[in-house]
Amino acid sequence: MLDFRMETFLALCRTMNYTRAAEELRITQPAVTQHIQYLQRHYGVKLFSYHDKRLALTEAGEALH
Repeated sequence: MLDFRMETFLALCRTMNYTRAAEELRITQPAVTQHIQYLQRHYGVKLFSYHDKRLALTEAGEALH
């Protein structure tokens, strides 16, 4: 069974939008942020970055996905 934070990561990968991921998962946007921050601390890498105001997966994020 997947950790609930991984479900959040996968939803964010699908939507590439924190608000839409939160709506899809029926949780708050700050909860999505906290889940992603937890995973980044756990793995010791950045999973997402912004390029020209667009969310993108980092290489580490691609590998995890």
